[in-house]
Amino acid sequence: MKDLIIPLLASGAIFSFVQFIITFGFSRVDKNKDIEEKLDALTKRVDENQAILARTHILRFSDEIRNGVEHSNEYFRQQLDDCDTYERYCEQHPEFKNSYTMIANKHIKDTYERLTREGKL
Repeated sequence: MKDLIIPLLASGAIFSFVQFIITFGFSRVDKNKDIEEKLDALTKRVDENQAILARTHILRFSDEIRNGVEHSNEYFRQQLDDCDTYERYCEQHPEFKNSYTMIANKHIKDTYERLTREGKL
C-alpha cells in the first residue's frame, strides 16, 4: 500500500503542475490577444487622426488661398501630399466621412496648376 501512495501523490503533483502550465498558457494567449486588439485599435485611431489632421490642413490651406495668402511651391506640394493622404485614407475606409474636402481639394489643385502654368510657383 505504501508503494502505491507515493506514486499517486507524485502523479497528483504532476497533474497539478500540468494543469497550472495549461492555465498559464491560455492566460498568456488571452493576454496576447488582448494586447493585439488594443494595438489594432490604437493603430486605427492613429491612422484616423492623421486623416483628420490632413483634412484640417486642406481646409485651412484652401481658405488661405481664397483669402489671397501667397504660398511657396514647397508648401503647395506639402498640401498636395495631404490631399493624397486624405483621399487614400477615405478610399480605404468608406465609412469615414470624406465629403468635407472635395471642393477644397479641387480648389488647391486647380490653383496649383494655374500658378504653375503662369510661372508664379
